[in-house]
Amino acid sequence: MRQQRWGKVKVIGLVLLTYVFAKFQGGFASWFLFYSSLVVFVYELFTYFLLFTSLDVVREIDRNRLQDGDDVIVTIRLRRRFWFPLGWNMVLEPLPDRLAGVYEPHRQLVFPWFKREVEFRYVIPNLPRGYYRLADCVVSGGDFFGFIERRKVFPLSHEFLVYPTYQNVEHWAMGDGSFSGNVHVSHRRSDDVAAVRGVRDYHRGDRLSQIHWRASARGTGLKTKEFEHQAMNQAVFFLDVEKASYQKEPDALFETAVKLSASLIAYANRNQYHYGLVYKQSERMSIAPALSHAHFLHVFDQLARVMPQGSDSFSRIVGREALEQPPGVTLILVTPNVEKELMKRLIALSQKGRRIQLFLVHADTAPSPEQKRALQLLAANKVSCTSIHIGETEWKRMGGVVG
Repeated sequence: MRQQRWGKVKVIGLVLLTYVFAKFQGGFASWFLFYSSLVVFVYELFTYFLLFTSLDVVREIDRNRLQDGDDVIVTIRLRRRFWFPLGWNMVLEPLPDRLAGVYEPHRQLVFPWFKREVEFRYVIPNLPRGYYRLADCVVSGGDFFGFIERRKVFPLSHEFLVYPTYQNVEHWAMGDGSFSGNVHVSHRRSDDVAAVRGVRDYHRGDRLSQIHWRASARGTGLKTKEFEHQAMNQAVFFLDVEKASYQKEPDALFETAVKLSASLIAYANRNQYHYGLVYKQSERMSIAPALSHAHFLHVFDQLARVMPQGSDSFSRIVGREALEQPPGVTLILVTPNVEKELMKRLIALSQKGRRIQLFLVHADTAPSPEQKRALQLLAANKVSCTSIHIGETEWKRMGGVVG
């Protein structure tokens, strides 16, 4: 503001000085200087009032859903209703808060000349998982002599999510018939050939669609198809977001927990298992088990946003939320901390017939002796336990008990 105020004073002072000089000195040269300064004054006046009069700023991003490590391309367009070649613009694009200390805000110097629209692009590279918001765009401008400089903030807002990357898990014990959350469906599907277990004699009340016509044509009477009872795998993921659980290497530990959850959810989605997600950060998030593309995106939206900032105890959340789940649902827990209260709750749930899988993420090369004893005690009480080190690069087969 001080530079802008003194710039105006300098222009006005230049005009007054040359006018006084021309009045006292006279002659062609002195009046030529005055009229030249008058032309500069008119130019500065036009620049000051027309620099932002018809200027509009449009921002576009190439996509609003990315994966960890992807680049986002941002396009900026400066549009004018009429051309104004007598100035320059400096565009400053502020970065989201999470990237403020990683990259410098993008600055672009633009000379519009006789163009009504000027476009440029820039890239924000290697984005980590998270929720991002690009806020207001700041545009400054001025004249070619440096007397006038103005600044205007254009209110813009663009949001995008960066999903966690996930690995292709080839086998998970949840899909095994001996360890899967099965919620039986009362009806039988007569159109599913693979579900036919055999044939039996026709009974009054059987539907025509259930009659096995090929077996009936053999002359031994009407036969009815007998079906397997249909079952549906269901699982609910409990993600530990308690801040106290991630005091040791918080970023790496939590990102491993999120990546593991994403990998298992992708496996469940690929194998047609119904899945849900539960955690509590500042607010409770509970997504009921379902299976659809929209549900998959909804779950991954939350995995992109979640941060280890919860204040409630994870064991208390598990104890409270597990009561909301149907008896046949498998409970999947992902946590770096197996404390006594959590062990008590898991053992109590297991004794009530609940199926539970615990995934322990840890930063050390191997679980500590205390953690091993805790996992062995849980395994003895029919809680499946698996340890995951943050340095592991591939998870091919999941499940099993840690010894």
